[in-house]
Amino acid sequence: MVGGGGNGGGCDGDGGHSRRPRAIFMAFGTRGDVFPIAALAAAFAQDQRQYSVVFITHSAHQSLSTHLADCNVRYMPVSSPPVLAAEQLESISCDSVQSNVEHDSFSQRKKIIQVEHRKECLSAVEDVFGNDMSTHGDFIVINFFALEGWHLAELFQVKCIIAAPYFVPYSAPASFERQFKQSLPLLYKYFQEAPLNMVCWTDITHWMWALFMESWGSWRNDSLNLSPIPFTVRFQQGNCRVPSMGFLRNPKAFLMVLKDVIEKTDYRFILFSSGYQPLDSAIQSVASSVAESSVCQASALHCDIAIHHAGSGSTAAALFAGVAQIACPFLLDQFYWAERLHWLGVAPEPLRRQHLIPDTDNASSIKNAADMLIGTIKSALSSEIKAQAIRIANKLSSEDGIGEALRILKERVLPQSES
Repeated sequence: MVGGGGNGGGCDGDGGHSRRPRAIFMAFGTRGDVFPIAALAAAFAQDQRQYSVVFITHSAHQSLSTHLADCNVRYMPVSSPPVLAAEQLESISCDSVQSNVEHDSFSQRKKIIQVEHRKECLSAVEDVFGNDMSTHGDFIVINFFALEGWHLAELFQVKCIIAAPYFVPYSAPASFERQFKQSLPLLYKYFQEAPLNMVCWTDITHWMWALFMESWGSWRNDSLNLSPIPFTVRFQQGNCRVPSMGFLRNPKAFLMVLKDVIEKTDYRFILFSSGYQPLDSAIQSVASSVAESSVCQASALHCDIAIHHAGSGSTAAALFAGVAQIACPFLLDQFYWAERLHWLGVAPEPLRRQHLIPDTDNASSIKNAADMLIGTIKSALSSEIKAQAIRIANKLSSEDGIGEALRILKERVLPQSES
């Protein structure tokens, strides 16, 4: 958990004396990214009842609203999707004549969603803080996919806390420091010489470099009336660019791999989908009979192995269930979790993407991937891995992760006499 931001903040202003301090928890991403922050918000609201607590996330996580309401947390949805679907990219071959056109179309769609997303975030935070000039005790908690909250904390002059259930899921581009030093030499010098307990260059390279992306600069300047570059009230401006990420492709090949494994062995698979349209369409076209797709983490209890992408939520669910795992990471923190599972001894070495989802669905590619998956399943079924999975589950059952996160949060945001 890493702190940053300004001074304190407030919500239901009733004329000063009866004013309640306000806490905004903002988390974006899939369930594994959002649910831990929601749990922390609920725990904080129950522990610090003098606070007015708000949780801002995607409307797709509407299922959280009832539990949050029971814990006196106000649920505020924004309409952006947890993961921006890339159907336009899924079926594009690299040498397609239409690739550039469709890629441009997807990029434009992504920009439109981003603009609306940030507009809704600003509106939600404005709704909470309003025009109340008193911000004593107020703060915003964000995860790494809700950096809007950091800039909004600066706008409303409240403290910002970064809460993450995992290590930073991205790293700065190799050229970032060189470009930063050239564009912002005074600011670079300031961070290098920053005193203790102040933001320093280590913080910038650890995670804060993402705040200096060019797209944030235009939003800060045009919509928030802030300096385009964070910390640059006194410094010259500059630009830093970071690369974009890609998306998964060819779900049909993935299903063909599973089918080949089934035909060669006595293994059976239970496939859970959260409604990803290209995968659902492929299921309909490949499978002869398909059960209704759903999400049910508890079903891992009835399986010998959980095969997944090593997202934080899937990883945690399988660890708590005490089953062996096979990880096939694709991006961001998934590589960290996949390696961690292998290091803990509850999973074989992670699969590479082409071992589970080949780029092509020709017979040779499918056979090679299926053979690799069969060998990995045999490794995961070893007595050593199964025993270690049970040991780890037993350890986790005695931990209180939310309680520990709540303790740290209170140390950061509450006066010593209150915590």
